[in-house]
Amino acid sequence: SHDLHNHVVAWTISIRFFHINIVTLYGRRPSDLIDTLIRIHKALPGEETVFYCHNLPYDYHFLRLFMFRRLGTPSNQLNIKSHYPLYIRFEYEGFITFKDSLMLAQRKLERWADDLNVEHKKAVGFWNYEKIRNQDELFTMRELKYIECDTVALVECLDKTAAVLKKNVSTMVYTSTGIVRNDLQKIAKKYRGHDRFKRQALTCDQYIKATKVFHGGYTHGNRYFIDRTIDEDIKAYDFCSSYPFCLLAFLYPCEKFTSIGSADPEYILKYRETHAFMFRLTLIRPRLKNGFEPMPFLQYSKCTNTINAVVDNGRILAADLASIYTTEISLKLLMKQYDYDDIRITEAEQARKDYLPRWYTDYIFQKFEEKTTLKGGDPVLYAIAKSRLNSIYGCSCMKVKEQINEDYATGDYYIVPEDIEDIYGKYINKRTSILNYPWGVWCTEYATINLHKLGACIDGEWLYSDTDSCYAFGWNEEKLEAYNQECKELLKKNGYGPVIFNDREYWLGIAEFDGEYSAMRICGAKRYCCVKPDGKLKLTVAGVPKTGVKCLDSIEDFTDGFIFSGKITGKLTHTYYYADQGIYIDDQGNETGDSIDLTSCDYLLSSIEINSIEDLFTEEVTYQVYE
Repeated sequence: SHDLHNHVVAWTISIRFFHINIVTLYGRRPSDLIDTLIRIHKALPGEETVFYCHNLPYDYHFLRLFMFRRLGTPSNQLNIKSHYPLYIRFEYEGFITFKDSLMLAQRKLERWADDLNVEHKKAVGFWNYEKIRNQDELFTMRELKYIECDTVALVECLDKTAAVLKKNVSTMVYTSTGIVRNDLQKIAKKYRGHDRFKRQALTCDQYIKATKVFHGGYTHGNRYFIDRTIDEDIKAYDFCSSYPFCLLAFLYPCEKFTSIGSADPEYILKYRETHAFMFRLTLIRPRLKNGFEPMPFLQYSKCTNTINAVVDNGRILAADLASIYTTEISLKLLMKQYDYDDIRITEAEQARKDYLPRWYTDYIFQKFEEKTTLKGGDPVLYAIAKSRLNSIYGCSCMKVKEQINEDYATGDYYIVPEDIEDIYGKYINKRTSILNYPWGVWCTEYATINLHKLGACIDGEWLYSDTDSCYAFGWNEEKLEAYNQECKELLKKNGYGPVIFNDREYWLGIAEFDGEYSAMRICGAKRYCCVKPDGKLKLTVAGVPKTGVKCLDSIEDFTDGFIFSGKITGKLTHTYYYADQGIYIDDQGNETGDSIDLTSCDYLLSSIEINSIEDLFTEEVTYQVYE
């Protein structure tokens, strides 16, 4: 980059037909790229030509002005958030369509190529990103290999994935969740799944209430050990497929919710085994019992109202008042952890509970079986099976999304004004809508309670948890075995047992040993470091790549105020630039349009209070792999 704007210095297009790599075309100027795309489109039969980009939003921003100049503005575009188009279609002698493969793969291209074990892997290290280049530069053989492998690896990954899914570039789903959704829609059609969905569907007001009830995985560090070195025999246990287990083992709302207004806590606790409840809970002067509980449950960011809240990394220790939407599942834990002067339940809704439909739970168990039995075998089949199992939960809690459009003149993204009732009504009436949103809500509720049950198996100290894992010292092996036996009984009660493979039993939901550590330091949620038996460090810090461990000479460095160098971690911040004058030629003769500047970014480690877990992920504008 010679000025505020960056410019394209290399592009490649790889073409693969009938499982054979035909050619990789390359060039330097973006206008040549668009011309080449058009020539390919015209040469091929059919109405539509589909081109895949791994991380389409990045490439699109550099090319958008050049696309508009030759192809016009898009006729159709699906954006999952600001600056993130999932696909873009141009009407040009038929259609030229660009699709994003990152959301389909749910991983970087380097990892995807390794996981699927394709012939050509990404040529990491063959390109010097620090070198300033112009569009008239000649490439070395190493540089040519780098740019070629980028797209050859991609078409090979896409080809293998399409073959397993029996899809092609036109029919391929857009995301990994879409793979599962496609499967389930075909199965549900046989069992009138949409009709059942409509019979149980929430009203729009109930749906809005359910979104307030929903929370993500429970993540917290024991406040008594923050920013201290814990020299103990620390062991980690995590659940085997936590969310799929919860979907199979527990009862869910399986009829329409009806309003009951206000209710007593005793009434809800009495019928919690047979009925689901969602309601607004208001606590007057809540405070942790004895003030000690190391893993408080009440989440500050989910509260609709608080007065004088004392907060520990997003969890309330005490307050004059706290009001939150929740369910019968969480109510028991809240009442167990907190004392209060008064408790009030309003806006209550109830529905009978039952097991989820058998066609749905059978599919979940089948995916767990496939993942278990394919491990170590065909890498493509295993990768797809693992992705399917991991995506099932995401399908069960898909929120109704507003439409996001791009202003092609300014490059800004905006939400299309539309009444939520209209959006929700369209969603309810779609024949492909088959999974009720409350199933996802209750799934996370059950998973969080299971995590606290696992925490109860600790006689020593519960140090840290994240969604499905517990780090602690002083585990009680008898309690662990009893917990695992309870999980097995819950599965058997619904007709499911273990997957038996190579003379070994594999159970959903059980807590399994996941590592042993000689020391640990915690700075808060999503921020911890452990010493492994070989003396090496294990690092997890949201917003810092795993390479951040290279910044630490010892675990003692992991402390409040430590700076992770962006030059070492590779952490980048994104800055969007727009060419107000449109496409222009710079002083070095480079064709230039809109661009993105990737700047090395340091990260300051802090143990300060964070009110919302989501705040951890808003340090900079970046592209995240998430559904």
